[in-house]
Amino acid sequence: MLPNVLMWLAATIAALWKISQLARAPHDKGLRAVTACTVLVLIALSAQLVVSVPGVAGRVSHGLPKLIQNVILTFFFALLIVLLQAAIAPARAGMRGYTEVGLALLTSVALTAAFVATTPGARGASYQDAGGFTGALVFYLIGNLYMAYATSRGAYLAWAAAERSHSQARLSLRVAAVGLMVCCLGTHVPRVVAVAGGLTLNVPGLLGVAVWTTPLLAIGISVFCLGIGYPGARTGAMKARLWLEARRQHRQLRPLWLAVTTQFPNIALFPPDSALREAFRVRQMRLRLYRRVIECRDGLVCLSPFVEEPIDVSQPPERQSKLIGDALVRSAQGKEIGTTMVLAAPRAAGMEADTRELLALSRALGGVGRGTPSG
Repeated sequence: MLPNVLMWLAATIAALWKISQLARAPHDKGLRAVTACTVLVLIALSAQLVVSVPGVAGRVSHGLPKLIQNVILTFFFALLIVLLQAAIAPARAGMRGYTEVGLALLTSVALTAAFVATTPGARGASYQDAGGFTGALVFYLIGNLYMAYATSRGAYLAWAAAERSHSQARLSLRVAAVGLMVCCLGTHVPRVVAVAGGLTLNVPGLLGVAVWTTPLLAIGISVFCLGIGYPGARTGAMKARLWLEARRQHRQLRPLWLAVTTQFPNIALFPPDSALREAFRVRQMRLRLYRRVIECRDGLVCLSPFVEEPIDVSQPPERQSKLIGDALVRSAQGKEIGTTMVLAAPRAAGMEADTRELLALSRALGGVGRGTPSG
């Protein structure tokens, strides 16, 4: 039960990720095909898992989910092989596609025939319990023969496609190839040998494959799904890191931003919120940071006529804080003592340099040795 759940979870994560990508790029034909592959795997594993759920197995035709699972998997691998073949040799993809679909269709018909020929009581037998039923053994022999071919062919094509790739997909394809090879050598080939031995030699439990092949299958499928999901996971990790950095800088700019927007409220696009309310904002963090940087810079321009001397980050933080504080007091009193100038000018062009200078000034204003307010 646990290996089946782990396989289903891995397939669910991969399918949801690909569906989310497809929602953002619905016209990407390649992404559509990959998404279809992951959804087919999820449906197949869901059919496998459903018979293990208490109260559900008795409501479906005995053994039918197992047939559905195997038929769907054959077409999944046919589609996967066609996709990989197209990546390696597009000119041969069309003819090869017809061959793979035809082979999957032939396998599905054979599986269905074996299923129908099996006595109803044995149709739902698991691989571990199929030793005493000839029809069930034939069913598993057909299924594992095709899966041994499909996983080995898929692993070869995935590795070959990785050799021709110069993008981040190379590692993804190699990991997927390793997962498929684990499924092939660790599960399907041993099961073909064991089932063939059971049918021809009448030796049940040959090689003890019923014990160790299911965990290896779970490992192989999990590694395969990891390979498929690796580029997305890597992109997600990078986005998360950028989001956390933007949130940290947004929070650290709060002391300076509050000071200038309180004195010059017209520069703020939105009225100030409490630090607690800001802490729970998660959307559009990069845009919020950009807006806060602009408003801080606008506020310093408005404040500059009230500053008695130029402010620079080379000055001690205590001095910067005092100059800003004194300027805020003069601004409230309307006592201009100079002309408009650039305060805490960035030492290089660009948003990052400007943000660094404003962060240093905000930290100084927030207090030396004291954490800035959260927000």
